[in-house]
Amino acid sequence: MPRPRKSAKAAKHAWQAALAKFWAHYNCWELGLFTIGALSFVGVMVILFMPIGKGPSLTVPTGPVPAVSSPAFATAVSAWMNLPQDAAPRPEIFENGDAIVPALLRDIDGARRSIEFMAYIWKDGRLSDELLIHLTRRQRAGVQVRILLDAYGGLHAPGAKLDELEKAGGKIATFHSLIPAPWTFMRATKRNHRRAIVIDDAIAYTGGLGVDDVWLGHAEPPRWHDLMFRVGGTMAKRLQGSFAELWAATTGELLVPRQEDAAASGGGVRYLALSASPSPDLYAEETFVLFCLLGAERSIKIETPYFLPNATLRKVLIDKAKAGVAVTILLPNENTDERSVRWAGQRIYEELLQGGVRIYEYQPTFTHTKLLVEDGTWSVIGSANMDIRSRRLNDEVVMGISDQPLAAALETIFSRDLAKAKEIKLAQWQKRGPLQRVLELVSQAFVQQY
Repeated sequence: MPRPRKSAKAAKHAWQAALAKFWAHYNCWELGLFTIGALSFVGVMVILFMPIGKGPSLTVPTGPVPAVSSPAFATAVSAWMNLPQDAAPRPEIFENGDAIVPALLRDIDGARRSIEFMAYIWKDGRLSDELLIHLTRRQRAGVQVRILLDAYGGLHAPGAKLDELEKAGGKIATFHSLIPAPWTFMRATKRNHRRAIVIDDAIAYTGGLGVDDVWLGHAEPPRWHDLMFRVGGTMAKRLQGSFAELWAATTGELLVPRQEDAAASGGGVRYLALSASPSPDLYAEETFVLFCLLGAERSIKIETPYFLPNATLRKVLIDKAKAGVAVTILLPNENTDERSVRWAGQRIYEELLQGGVRIYEYQPTFTHTKLLVEDGTWSVIGSANMDIRSRRLNDEVVMGISDQPLAAALETIFSRDLAKAKEIKLAQWQKRGPLQRVLELVSQAFVQQY
């Protein structure tokens, strides 16, 4: 015979008894902590996957953007985005750690007044030890050293060794702490990803370098392939300003340049400088990249460690390819530090390949290079990646430079890297297995944090 169904009254009594047993089993403070934890977890999930201010789903220009090869392009973007247009000596390019580190240490050793150091990653190791030896030596010689760490990127920084620099008079600050308090959750997703290393307000470096032993050597596995740019003139001033605004926001110390430094004039290659601090309503770095892509007429060459273009950027890349622009994208293969980001990015491979975009994956090691070159004349350098986090969450610094010799030098590096890459073909990619497709789909769920 079928079991008789419990009456609604009996079910209610059973539920009340279970609830009473639950309350009797736990203390009030335990239940309070559980409630706080549950609410905090829900809050974090909302912040991670439903960020405030996604902006329009598609951004469409009202008319043609001037070609990047024309002087009108920089002038127009300067006006549209309220960015300073200036001139400075052509940047020097340093490729991989065995070129970057010696040049940087030479400039640090030559410092006479100040050194400001801002990088996203700082980990204990050989490179950190070497840098701290040189920085501490200059601090003891009377050069004021300031280091701005990111709380997440500097999670494994050597605290005791940095303390020695502080004891010598150095100043060290941390951007956005990781204290797990409800009122810090919104800030915790926003990181300082800017690279700005400034010596005497006159020489500066930007690019992809972090303080970690993966940046040593000549990109032999497991070391990383990367670029840094040494700049002077007003470019150095812009990077000093990029450091100074976050230093003031973090420490309350307002860095005032010497009068003769502030009055320095520009001369040389023309450029636009952008220090981006995204808000829920304004994504300046994303808009800047969009303008750059819209202005390309012959070629677009992108090398980036993380590639997650939104619908607008994908449409522009495909439209350009269909219009005859040679669009080439160079990305890491499985040699990456963030596999889930790679899987999420691979989900759009098929769409781009069908649209005529050519995609390559660098084979020797992880390429952390951040590079955009268009039409052999316009280059974008700096700290930003082609991912959502750089465009919409991180503080970044980028420079768009109009200069054929610089673009030619970067295209040479790009071509050399391309020769060490494997092209992804559409027919072959469509045959990828179900596991790969599942990894792409699952990784896309976290896309707002990439």
